[in-house]
Amino acid sequence: MNRAFTVTELNQRIRDRLTSDLRLCDLWARGELSNVVNHRSGHRYFTLKDGESQIPCVLFRGNASRLDFDLADGQNVLVFGDVEFYRPQGRVQILVKAARLDVGLGEKHQELELLKERLAAEGLFDAGRKRPIPAHPACIGVVTSPDGAALRDVLRVLGACPARIVISPAVVQGDSAPASIASAISALQGIADVIIVGRGGGSAEDLSPFNSEVVARAIYQSAPPVVSAVGHETDVTVADFVADLRAPTPSAAAEMVRPDLERLGEALAGAEARMIRSLSASLDRRRARYLDLGRLLAGRRMMAIVSEERQSLDRMTDRLVSAEDRRMELFAARLEVAAGKLESLSPLSTLRRGYCIALADSGVIRRASDLAPGELFELVFAEGRLLCRSVKEMVDRS
Repeated sequence: MNRAFTVTELNQRIRDRLTSDLRLCDLWARGELSNVVNHRSGHRYFTLKDGESQIPCVLFRGNASRLDFDLADGQNVLVFGDVEFYRPQGRVQILVKAARLDVGLGEKHQELELLKERLAAEGLFDAGRKRPIPAHPACIGVVTSPDGAALRDVLRVLGACPARIVISPAVVQGDSAPASIASAISALQGIADVIIVGRGGGSAEDLSPFNSEVVARAIYQSAPPVVSAVGHETDVTVADFVADLRAPTPSAAAEMVRPDLERLGEALAGAEARMIRSLSASLDRRRARYLDLGRLLAGRRMMAIVSEERQSLDRMTDRLVSAEDRRMELFAARLEVAAGKLESLSPLSTLRRGYCIALADSGVIRRASDLAPGELFELVFAEGRLLCRSVKEMVDRS
């Protein structure tokens, strides 16, 4: 009979085989991000997938800090790292060291490029037709979802802006979104002096309505100038090319249309910070690459062990936080019950129902006979006190 392995022994053998295969180290993999989790520890967990397969990935905090973009579901990326085997769960995964955005050349991308070429040939992207944003607009129109974070960001930035703000609600995701956005832009014609069109971040599919021809032509035909504010700074859509001005985020669009003399200085400072981050990230990636080339195979095995322990620590941290939250809820419930019992036994509760306490120098008076005629005593009410003098006992008339 062949030897029967324990699960741990079997997983250990699989991991040793994988980490010994030099073809599975320092490789590039291309795919779409999904199930992105930004853990409180600073590590990133996500799935890399294509049309037929998927594989889990781990990006630890040190390497994650060197990224020059935020990981989000739906992004097409290229990741660089090593294939490893996570022994406790028997899972093959990629230990990612670096990542970069990948535009890809899929069918949808080709369709989008054809649409761009056609619209550009018609002049919709021409810089000469773009109009300046009014310095002091009397009315600012906003086309976005009334329930989205983008609208809250815009209203927060506009704040006490003297201009009138008109919200033209639209569906910004799904099959009905292009027609809804175009209709909302049309509704602001003759009303607004400038229009902000946009939504918050999302996957490429979430932002696809802003890559539609319907929305592009609605922006092109708008009489007031249009500021496009779709997704994050790294997201670029057809709406951005047609609009008179492109903003990296909805809140930045509000800054652009709001009269603000400090805007130019802030924009320059932001550009400088982004350049510094980009240069720093580029240098860090090259430095990490040189270090990785010098690592021996034994070092890779040690990294696999450390990888397991880091992920185990994340799971233990989650369990401890959940247990502490349940314990605090139990203590709070007990405290509330105890407070209710104390309140029911409090003398003040009795006094508030209309009773009072008689006090003399000797203490609490329980019977009239405890007082001598003419003796001073005090009546204590729920609110206030009275100083009284006793009189002769009332004659029993019964």
